[in-house]
Amino acid sequence: MTDASDPGRLLVCFDFEGSYGMPHEVPFDVRRSAQLILDELARHSAQAVFFIVGRMVEDHPEVIRAIADAGHEIGLHGYEHDDLSRYDGEALTLLDKNLARVNSLLEDITGSRPQCFRAPYLLAPHFYRAEVYAMLRAQGFRWVSNREVRYPVELLRPGLFPVPGAWRAADGSARLTRDRLLLGPLNAGLIAKETFGGSSARRLRWLLGQRSPFTRDGMTEIPVYAPLDCDLLGLPKPADDTPPEALAYTRAVVSAAAVTPGRLSMITFHDWIVSGGNRLSLLGDALAAARQNGVDIATIAQRPGWLATAS
Repeated sequence: MTDASDPGRLLVCFDFEGSYGMPHEVPFDVRRSAQLILDELARHSAQAVFFIVGRMVEDHPEVIRAIADAGHEIGLHGYEHDDLSRYDGEALTLLDKNLARVNSLLEDITGSRPQCFRAPYLLAPHFYRAEVYAMLRAQGFRWVSNREVRYPVELLRPGLFPVPGAWRAADGSARLTRDRLLLGPLNAGLIAKETFGGSSARRLRWLLGQRSPFTRDGMTEIPVYAPLDCDLLGLPKPADDTPPEALAYTRAVVSAAAVTPGRLSMITFHDWIVSGGNRLSLLGDALAAARQNGVDIATIAQRPGWLATAS
């Protein structure tokens, strides 16, 4: 149950990866992209969490400084934008060294070491790897965000099925908890094979409830509370516009996610997706909806008590 008198708490997150993470060999102006995002956040007086690829910290310190100077929380998104679930022992050792070096550089730039981490590709398919988590804990990270949840609204996005207007089955509201019958089957692997919660029955209750953050390997895991922008838009080239129907649907989904009452929620964008084409409006619309509904938009650095909700 949600408390309608509590307008909710919102984490706005960016997987900030630029050309290191996009699947397109096209020119990309990371400085311009960052400024567009920072200006939109400032327009709504909103602070965000930027999970930044380590290589970008080394190659574009001026961009990182601008993000930090604007008051946003900075975490890491790997070093290269690689699939850490496939790293062997030698690659993990090198990653450990690279992360340590980037952590020190971030401390020089921002005055503090990063406290949060999100793996590229979320460590799929298991969304967890003990060796990686042990490394992160040893390096001083306090919270992570890798546990993906699949949502029914992803099945209704325009273009997924060749049925014109099929997405309207979402009644236009696109609320993320509208179909509890589908939520379980979509996350069968989470229920059956995850390690937190102690049993499948408890994980099912967790899934059908508020999906609270939980403690794992000495860090707090904040699950991905809404579809990523790429789950709804695919992987557009930065300069290309998104078709109006797909943009409207994505706007409905992220705006609904931003105003979930009585709980911690999250919306996540990729810098090269949301800053490109006609998609910056998605960020502005979600922030406007949250502000209009009295939602507290903040970071964990600003609201460390949000981690105390972990069970």
